[in-house]
Amino acid sequence: MKKLLTILLLAVVITSAAFASPWHFVFGDLSQHSEVLWGFIPSYLLAGAGYEGITLREGDTTDLQFLVGGGYIQRKLWQDPDAETIRYTDPIIYDVAVVDWSFRFNQGFLDSPVEDGDLLTFTVGYNGKFEQALDSMVTGKDRKNGGVSNEVKTLDSYIGSGYTGTIYPELNGNRQILGNELYVNLKYDLMVDTIYENTGILANLKFQYGPKILNNWLEGYADYYSLTANVVGAYTLYSIQTEKENWLSIVAIDRFNFNYTGGSAIPQYIQGGVSLGRKVRGFNSNTYNTAFTVVNNFDIRFAGPEMGIKTIAPRINVFFDMGYGWGRMFHTSDEQSNFLCSTGVEGTVTFFDFIDLGYEVAYLISGDKYTAGVGEKIVTTVTFFLDF
Repeated sequence: MKKLLTILLLAVVITSAAFASPWHFVFGDLSQHSEVLWGFIPSYLLAGAGYEGITLREGDTTDLQFLVGGGYIQRKLWQDPDAETIRYTDPIIYDVAVVDWSFRFNQGFLDSPVEDGDLLTFTVGYNGKFEQALDSMVTGKDRKNGGVSNEVKTLDSYIGSGYTGTIYPELNGNRQILGNELYVNLKYDLMVDTIYENTGILANLKFQYGPKILNNWLEGYADYYSLTANVVGAYTLYSIQTEKENWLSIVAIDRFNFNYTGGSAIPQYIQGGVSLGRKVRGFNSNTYNTAFTVVNNFDIRFAGPEMGIKTIAPRINVFFDMGYGWGRMFHTSDEQSNFLCSTGVEGTVTFFDFIDLGYEVAYLISGDKYTAGVGEKIVTTVTFFLDF
């Protein structure tokens, strides 16, 4: 597995260097499997290339992007497959083999005060995905969740053979899904963004649509829509730099995020990203799943010293998060409202300004982390990358 991490990092470096203008490297996503070296190495990568050799508006960027990805990840689900109840101590644990592909058309408008940037960027995109759900690689072993140890079982034991329920539509039948999604995104960019400095404002408004007519080719299926508004503001409070190196920077950064997700069949790869537990640090993905979420994340980031390597830097992030979710729990008639709040510190090493490998200690002011159990206030986790 150490070889896999080395290969992925080398691929990023070599690919970035190989792309000469008008080509450039495009990073999409990274994820890990918690049973593979405790989640410290990536088991999934999405990346590709962008082409800026076409000009539709003089002085504005036109960018065509194609990304491919794949890997092996774990999912841990807390909702009972046949009811509206939550499994607080015995989640459904399984693995997923994933292949992804994505096309994007980005068109810039107006000059940004930020160097080499556009003030507005409009994106039209398509995301494709194939998933095969599999029994966990640790089936038969005990794992502690919710403060209680339970044996990890087969998917047949969790949901039955030939499942046809509506709680987990992508796990129907042979547990394969061919997902297709269309989306549009509008970005407003006044942000200076480097490993050591963040100053300005960045805002996105995104709408995703995955209708059943495009997501019903295999036995698993999906039918959903999602609207997200995301605003990030940042200011570099203090910086020590020389002509050659960055020694220290202190940055205040705040993100406000709103999401509404609905539909008759919302797959877990969508639920995980929009769940309240995913967005408030210290909690779990696929927990506190309601139609509406509003979250604020605040950081004070200490970065440096550079140590002669421009693409790698140590970071300490002191954070305070709070979020509120309300509306129906997905695929049920159960109306919920949840308030989560946490504070803590993250110690990470940043690679290429998108991988933040490290460790997080959080104090839960309001709410419970499902894996830790009711009443647990101090929780820890491995971090892999920051979302903002």
